Amino acid sequence: MKTLFFFLALTTSLALNAQITKGNWLVGGDATFNSSTVHDKDGNETGKSSGIRIYPNIGHFFFDKFAVGLTPSFFYGETKNGPSNIGYGIGPFARYYFLKSDNRINLFADANFIYYSSKTKGFSSTSNSSYRVKAGPVLYFNNSVALEFTLGYNSDRFSTVTNRIELGFGFQIHLEK
Repeated sequence: MKTLFFFLALTTSLALNAQITKGNWLVGGDATFNSSTVHDKDGNETGKSSGIRIYPNIGHFFFDKFAVGLTPSFFYGETKNGPSNIGYGIGPFARYYFLKSDNRINLFADANFIYYSSKTKGFSSTSNSSYRVKAGPVLYFNNSVALEFTLGYNSDRFSTVTNRIELGFGFQIHLEK
């Protein structure tokens, strides 16, 4: 009898209904670490850089498994043999989950566009834009909290173009309507 009770308790606790359905909210964010090669407008390599970016977000599920929202962004980067830079921005994002909402593990893809203001040490402030696409698995701890791991591509448009491959991780909280 104890074995049956334990089995029922375990399977009941593992059953979940992730809140990726129409009308619910998504609040969370992720952080990425990146390494990039910088090219000038003619395609010549001008340096290498690395940095960290933090992307909080808030979104709404307008359809099952599809959310749209806003993501601010904060970043710090260093260039090998060059200056460091810091910046912030905001822009829209769209996210789609591929598997059923009751899966404990899901897969998602996310795309965003961000308009930035940045300051490079020793230079004046500049405005630029960035787009990013990312995808990866999501592990749900319960029906509201999820941990995600991502692999992404980011392209910044300054006076030069910077393309980065990013590894990231994040937490999302799914709020029921």
